[in-house]
Amino acid sequence: MSDLPDLPAPDVADLEGYYDKFYIHDAGEIRHHLQRLVGERSALSVRPDNTASALPTILLKVDAAGLLIDVPASRSVQDAWLAAPLLRFEGSIDRAALRFSTGPALLDAFENGAAFRLPIPERVLYLQRREFMRREPPAGTLFCRLRLDEGEREREVDATIRDIGGGGLAVVATRSQVRLQVGDVLRDCRIDLPELGEVEVSLQVRHIISRGHLGPDVTQAGCEFVNLTPVAQRKLFRYLLQLDRDLLARRRRME
Repeated sequence: MSDLPDLPAPDVADLEGYYDKFYIHDAGEIRHHLQRLVGERSALSVRPDNTASALPTILLKVDAAGLLIDVPASRSVQDAWLAAPLLRFEGSIDRAALRFSTGPALLDAFENGAAFRLPIPERVLYLQRREFMRREPPAGTLFCRLRLDEGEREREVDATIRDIGGGGLAVVATRSQVRLQVGDVLRDCRIDLPELGEVEVSLQVRHIISRGHLGPDVTQAGCEFVNLTPVAQRKLFRYLLQLDRDLLARRRRME
């Protein structure tokens, strides 16, 4: 799965300043969150600035001189990370997204092994789930292709997306097409985001509405994204920003 073909892949917080209010600048608080990453052995994805290719690493230590990360096995990747003036990191703690940039990396050591040392970042994006607000796309414009595992066979169903946010979405389909239960995990579903391309996601069903104003044969399922990749996150946030811009433009035309 590739990132946008003709756009750089910046931190989501850098997109038009939309997420500036979620940055942490306090040095003590930044160190606190970095120490949590060390303590929980949380995986981070790393990519050199202005590239889309990301690989996993682990934050090994945070000290007065900076932070230490695990060294990638590939020599070519090591050289790329050392040559980059800035490395971009993405991870999560307790379902909160963390992103930061720092560099350059220098070769160091940790517990008799190689490590890369980097400066403590000057700011960290800390985006909690409650800040992943839902938006409603224009009616009939956004669909999710659900992949349903039915024992001996799999089938795909296109469901309408009623609303979507950074943490999940709500899909609407007829019960004759799909029968979902709370707790179901739907893997490898696909969403075709207008102008941004396809994104692959896994969903866990959190709640279901199957009666009332929706109609006698209509089911709405509220779903949470499971293990959303950094590339998928970036595309989803760009789409959400585009919805916000379109809504603002419509409001201005009505004034």
